[in-house]
Amino acid sequence: MTTNLLITGAGVDCTKGIEFPMAATLLSEIAAFIEGTGKPVDQTLRLLLPNLRFTFASMVARAVDTISARGADAQRAMVLRVQKVIDDLPPEREDIRKHGELIVKLFNKLAIIAKEGELDDETRQLIKEVFPKDADDLMDSDSILDIHKLSLSDTFKAVLKRTLKLGLKADRHEVAEALGADMLNIEVLLVDKFLGFYNESLPDIKNYLYISWVLWAYLVEKQKAVISAFPNNDLPFYGNLLSDCNAITLNYTSFLERQLGRDRVIYFHGGLAEYVSMATRELVPINEDMATLDPSEFLKAQNENIQFGDEDVSKHRHVIPALVPPLRLKPILSHRYIETWHQASEWVKNAKKIVVVGYSFNGADEHFNDILRQQMQGKTLTIIGPGVHEDSFLRRMEKVFHIPLTNWVSTTVQKHPSKKANHVQIVKAYADQINISELFA
Repeated sequence: MTTNLLITGAGVDCTKGIEFPMAATLLSEIAAFIEGTGKPVDQTLRLLLPNLRFTFASMVARAVDTISARGADAQRAMVLRVQKVIDDLPPEREDIRKHGELIVKLFNKLAIIAKEGELDDETRQLIKEVFPKDADDLMDSDSILDIHKLSLSDTFKAVLKRTLKLGLKADRHEVAEALGADMLNIEVLLVDKFLGFYNESLPDIKNYLYISWVLWAYLVEKQKAVISAFPNNDLPFYGNLLSDCNAITLNYTSFLERQLGRDRVIYFHGGLAEYVSMATRELVPINEDMATLDPSEFLKAQNENIQFGDEDVSKHRHVIPALVPPLRLKPILSHRYIETWHQASEWVKNAKKIVVVGYSFNGADEHFNDILRQQMQGKTLTIIGPGVHEDSFLRRMEKVFHIPLTNWVSTTVQKHPSKKANHVQIVKAYADQINISELFA
């Protein structure tokens, strides 16, 4: 059994020639998909999900309505994202820069209102002097305003809605992307709607089915396009892999399996070729060629598996794609996932050399991060990505592997900048710029 282990994240499928979108920009691609070639998928799902009200445009309106309810830290993070984007814009993007300045100015005005409403020390002291017996009971808040209950003006809402809607269009709008990085993030949306299965919220269940199956259909079609573009299976990055390793992928695509074989690949977050019956939690294989599957025709065949006729929600029947939502605490969609995650842990345990490509180690994947963290003794770990030398990633390494920022030593790997600390090295490069087999040699 091989002791070489490859781990792939979303960054790998962004490689030039494959070019899957990242989560933050995925929604605009999906919105364009259901207006174009994916329209039959949208129509089929709306027939399967009676009285479905969800649209991506209505989602924008709801997102804007909750802006004032977001905490100060969340609002500050939005402003910082937008400010960073406009600071990095080239001169020819002056129109986008002005758009960003408008958003920053509006949010700064909201921040000023929140700041001015805070109870300062002088005000607190006066309250204590006027009401000495029960001042502490009166001061149950840090502000004289409940900023979460404030209503935004129509002007503010209109600007935000128009901006966010630009993020649903195919043409890139950097400010809309930055503003909607969490509000228009399809993974965040899936997490929010998945909770409907726990509290038996029918609208949320329907929304989850619609969003997840639209996502699945988009990914299937995108995968088909990539496979057809490389008939000889010489995909960027994947086509250069040798069968000298096992692989764990946090992606849903089957590119690794086509190169290494099914027995050598674990889909940690599920894959496109399976779905789950929510009644039995059974993982059901899609016994069709995913390179030619028509998502709309497949969904039409699910009319017996997706039923909402009875008023009793517990009697409804649902099937969902086998795509595990990116929750910190992973839901057990099927008992098979317990087996999958155990097998992944065993592969990490038995590996001697581990290469991680295109994976960000973010907090939503802490379950997987912990598997790596707990079993690193006696192994070498190489992490590859274009942003691995940024301070934010180095701080993540400190959190995940307890490596202080001062411990990294600069070096090179295959002529690319690298940093090394003990058994871990991080290589600043894109996935297709590194010879993976050479790292395992």
